[in-house]
Amino acid sequence: MKSLAPRAFNREMYHDRPENVFYGTDDGAQDGSFGEFAAFRAHYEGVSPARREGIHMVSVVGGLYGLNLIPLWRPTRLTFFDINPTALTYFRIIHRLFLTSPDVEHLLRRLADGDYDAGTESEQFVRENIRLKQQGCLPRSRGSTKRSYPESWKIAFDHFNLTRQILREVPVEIRTVPMESESFSQWIREQNNLWIYCSNITQFHFFDLEFADPTNVVLLQIIHPAQPQLLDLAPLSGGPVRVHFEIPLRAERIDS
Repeated sequence: MKSLAPRAFNREMYHDRPENVFYGTDDGAQDGSFGEFAAFRAHYEGVSPARREGIHMVSVVGGLYGLNLIPLWRPTRLTFFDINPTALTYFRIIHRLFLTSPDVEHLLRRLADGDYDAGTESEQFVRENIRLKQQGCLPRSRGSTKRSYPESWKIAFDHFNLTRQILREVPVEIRTVPMESESFSQWIREQNNLWIYCSNITQFHFFDLEFADPTNVVLLQIIHPAQPQLLDLAPLSGGPVRVHFEIPLRAERIDS
């Protein structure tokens, strides 16, 4: 019998729950140093140049730690997904502000002042939560807040112009879907050039995904508080591969 994820008992807590959006991330090193990025950078720079071209970066929204991977991986296509529709509203707002702010200081000021349009009830809810976060008084009944935005998105902010350029120029898709779902599995199976940020999903779900022939598929998960694991599937390519999304990630070739 397959064991359950460590926090499987509350696996439904993020499904369409507006109060369970993370306004800031706690993924990675707890001192805010982003010390884990040295290994990510070494891997990216160590693969063949051809593998760095045409990367489709896929990231869970969560606290938007994935923003930091954009200037590192330099994708030519982006997909952000989440099971919580309010989290996707949050991403849409942050995406829009990156595109329309000339620098980090201006972006942070707009977040603090709520100085941007919010056309739907969900956007208004998120805008107020961000404003409250920036004032240091976001109640847990409305959302969760961990680190400040400069601490949460340090790499994206350090490379703001590059991050904004990529967000502006590459196609961005938004999907309301859980990673463990059949629809996600079918969507992902035949794709390649996928570099996927899973955050800490396996704390809540254990599941399998298959890839038809992952010559350029990279999986990255960070388990709280600071347990990063980067799994490159290229050595297993040449046929279908099954990935066991557990702690740690495991992958194996599927016999024909």
